[in-house]
Amino acid sequence: MNPPGINPYYDYDAVRDPSMFFGRQQELKMLYNAIEKRQCVALVGSRHSGKSSLLKFLGWPEIQQRVGFELRDRIFILTDWREYLQKTREDFFRSVCEQIVAQSRAMVDLQIPTDQFSGEDKLKKLLEGIRDAGLRPVLLMDGFDKVTRNPHFDPDFFSFLRSLAGIYDLISYVTASIKPLYDVCHSDAVASSPFFNIFQTCIVSSLTLEETRQLIRVPSRQAGFEIIPTEVDWIISLAGRHPFYVQVSCRFLVNEKIHRPADVLDYELIKEQIYRELAPHFVNSWNDLNEDQQQSLRLELIQSNPERRKMPELSESSLFRQRVREFVQITGPELQLKELKDVLDNMKDNDFLENSRLAEMNYVTLLCEKNPTIRKGVHVRSFLKAGFERMQAGGIRVDSAPEWRLYNILWYHYFKHHLHNSQAAGRLGIGSMRQFYREQEHALQVLLKELLELEQNSLE
Repeated sequence: MNPPGINPYYDYDAVRDPSMFFGRQQELKMLYNAIEKRQCVALVGSRHSGKSSLLKFLGWPEIQQRVGFELRDRIFILTDWREYLQKTREDFFRSVCEQIVAQSRAMVDLQIPTDQFSGEDKLKKLLEGIRDAGLRPVLLMDGFDKVTRNPHFDPDFFSFLRSLAGIYDLISYVTASIKPLYDVCHSDAVASSPFFNIFQTCIVSSLTLEETRQLIRVPSRQAGFEIIPTEVDWIISLAGRHPFYVQVSCRFLVNEKIHRPADVLDYELIKEQIYRELAPHFVNSWNDLNEDQQQSLRLELIQSNPERRKMPELSESSLFRQRVREFVQITGPELQLKELKDVLDNMKDNDFLENSRLAEMNYVTLLCEKNPTIRKGVHVRSFLKAGFERMQAGGIRVDSAPEWRLYNILWYHYFKHHLHNSQAAGRLGIGSMRQFYREQEHALQVLLKELLELEQNSLE
């Protein structure tokens, strides 16, 4: 636990203090259940989503007890495979054997076999020694996607690892990677290795909403810095439920609370600080996605209903959405002038409006989510009227006022009186129908521009 008066949100990599490890109840249950049954699991999640923290604390009895498990006969051996990106197989076996001996010392006395044995044989004999002591080793492999790109780790290497978990039943594995295992291999031969068929996948996505609130409230309160409910909601709007984004947001908020009275906090300044800190991480997370995931996320960025999000750990963060929109073109359906004319000509026909291009707009989607009992055609009409009202010139509308001309043309023909064009032209004192149609075309272009601006605002 962090001492009072100290900002508790300092972790940039794996969480170091178990009191800062919040949530992941479902993931822990799945992992422990698989480990209890001697199965292998692949943790898959975006950068900083908490994979390393999960691996680090799997062996802690108090973490196991949180979810009703007690795996006293398991030895959890944590390894970081980012160390082996440029190393050989022998480097790997030597290092892993040393870590097994060191991390098992409290439960069993092991000695690394003499150099007359190969690296594979040394590892196998150590695992046999653990089994003979009535224990079961679980090899936790962080950064696993790094080593699969190393050509020294060929299909024979992975076949040997599989035999340890399969034929010999000496060990279980838990890997952690940003992408699924079949996506991270340096060759098709490695990707097709039977080793990768023994894993079930555990997706590390967002925290639950309650877990997120605990991560925000509990550490700050214990350190003597109360984060009030409105600030909790503010942080969640900025960071979503991504644990790293939440921690960074809390760090900057608590820093301000340390140095300034609560009644003079500048939330816009804090938001800017958070954004500058997280922006590079947002770009990295975007670049980690494959093309299909990026396309899927583009669609998520124009939706507001979290239930529709496939990657909530990213798209729920308003700051992430802001950063992505700065370097990726995110647009809703295109709208042509002819389509706008057709909709205006059928303003009273709900069925027509509901099958029009305007019904696909995000602005209309938001209206439907706020008032789901109202027909979508009515919301399309509200969208049209909202764009039209933005054309007002200010003051009192007058037929003869030049600044109201474009508004009046649409007012008389489409939105209010539904007069024929010739009647609208006479009402406005436009003597030439050619001039009227020219100005009507201009008015429609202005309306289209206003609608597209409303749509863009809704996306942001």
